[in-house]
Amino acid sequence: MLSTIVYSINPKQKLPVEGFTSFAETEELALRRKAELESAISGNGWKNWSGKDRRDFIQRAKDNKWEIKTKLCLIDY
Repeated sequence: MLSTIVYSINPKQKLPVEGFTSFAETEELALRRKAELESAISGNGWKNWSGKDRRDFIQRAKDNKWEIKTKLCLIDY
């Protein structure tokens, strides 16, 4: 199973700041979800997300001017 991990880079710390993970059942859905997340984060679509913790994470990263990144990760069960 592929997942999309959203995280940010705080230049003051060594490790990335963990955000959240979005799971998908197929590679196609994972790629689509990654593109949707990147589009929402680069614009203002993230403000309409139902998940408060996800909105708060993006808001905190943007307020601190941290770079927000996404990456695909293979989850093997």
